[in-house]
Amino acid sequence: MRGPSHACRAGLARFGSRLAIAALLYPWPGPAVAQSLPGQSTGTWDVRTFGAVGDGRRLDTASINAAIRSCSRSGGGIIELGPGTYRVGTIELLSNVTLDLRKGATVLASSDLRDYRSISRSSEGRSSALILAEGQENVAIVGEGTIDGNGRSFVVQPLEPHPAGFFDAAATRQGARFYERNQENRDGPDRMRDRPGILALFLECRNVTLRGVTVVDAPNWCLHLACSRSVELSRLTVRNSLRIPNADAIDLGACSDVRVTDCNLEAGDDGIAISPCSDGFRSGVAENIQVSRCMIASRSAAVRLGWAAKDIRNVRFEHLTIVNSNRAIGIFVRGPESIEDISFSDVSIQTHLVDGAWWGLGEPVHISVVPYHFKGSLGHVAGVHFEGVTASSEAPIVLYSRERGGIRDVTFRGCSLSLKRSPLDRYYGGNLDLRPVTPDSQGIAKRDLAGLLAVNVDSLTLKDFRIAWIGKPSAFFFAGMEADGCGAITAETLRSPGPHRGEPSILEDGRVVEP
Repeated sequence: MRGPSHACRAGLARFGSRLAIAALLYPWPGPAVAQSLPGQSTGTWDVRTFGAVGDGRRLDTASINAAIRSCSRSGGGIIELGPGTYRVGTIELLSNVTLDLRKGATVLASSDLRDYRSISRSSEGRSSALILAEGQENVAIVGEGTIDGNGRSFVVQPLEPHPAGFFDAAATRQGARFYERNQENRDGPDRMRDRPGILALFLECRNVTLRGVTVVDAPNWCLHLACSRSVELSRLTVRNSLRIPNADAIDLGACSDVRVTDCNLEAGDDGIAISPCSDGFRSGVAENIQVSRCMIASRSAAVRLGWAAKDIRNVRFEHLTIVNSNRAIGIFVRGPESIEDISFSDVSIQTHLVDGAWWGLGEPVHISVVPYHFKGSLGHVAGVHFEGVTASSEAPIVLYSRERGGIRDVTFRGCSLSLKRSPLDRYYGGNLDLRPVTPDSQGIAKRDLAGLLAVNVDSLTLKDFRIAWIGKPSAFFFAGMEADGCGAITAETLRSPGPHRGEPSILEDGRVVEP
């Protein structure tokens, strides 16, 4: 079995330092203690009494599932995994059962796909999971132990780049060189072998609790909750490889009444994604979701909403720290869905361009409404409010709708953006990334940029909004702010200087506007 690479170990060390900083900023309560949930008895089932060995070699799947079934038949309780490494295939979590991973306990995912059970439904081809709860209630995973997804076993060796697509290199500023550099595989994503679909899937469940555990090295989607309600995710640590594609830390597909608090997340794809392509499971609305006091590092979007042809509404993000990401906040409409009533407050952002085929080009905020294999009336993004957001970046804020009014009622209050030149500008800079979009030629396209780019946005409000240029920006930055096809722009205490001497501060439909 191949261990983590030197780069991976270094990344984990850096992430550990960030965890220490986060602990000072947001001190956590003591260790998670397993407790019975409503409807449970207070009994405890030790998996070793059912034959589990925990030596990291023998497959303990049958023993753990036997303990869960026994517990559930008795009305529920706590399944205890003491210190040891439990190599498993699919574990099926049943109603009124809490899986308690004690300190020193590791659930190790099998590297053999035959050890995983498929379910009748799938999303983007994903129909298997290491931990599965389908149609259950009052289920929990708690403790100080670890779930190891063993993603390293599914990486193609020697390393090869994940296939790049959804754009035409000829449309980029760099032409063929953009694609060539993209495929040098300096920072991933790596090509994967056939792999399990989801590390932990909670599908159509009610009253779900995940608390305190550490999750590492997911080979694909990690903690995925679909069509579930009344969910609490707290004090979780997720450390997935920054080189593995699709290894989202937390996905909430068509879920409602969700709280995510005090989590530290590092993922090779999205950090927290709301309604990410859960079409294969069931249609529904994602609503009443609150995310607070989390630290996130990501290679796609640290926070992503959409796209999924499902509505999203009433979502609150507060007290977030986003670091080492190539896109911080991404909101995407690609079909008929609407995304409404979203707020971000007290968010610290650090983004930069990343080498490789990852989606995003360093944007601290990206909102786009464009079609992707869809010919009907597009949905919209409305009522998105940013307050107390501070960003340091190598790329602009992008608000882009193909049609007038696709984005409306957006507010930045008490926000600032510091922009600096990227060492990767000559390979990737000066382009607009709208992936996925139809046609592919518009996926990544050459464009001169402003610190804030707004296209076809109605009712944009900027109050105490500041842009600062650190050092000399690249030549493709030509204005502090550009607005095209926008209506009802309100600006109060706006400081948006041009990037170069003689360059305009604000352009509106091609006209220079004094700030």
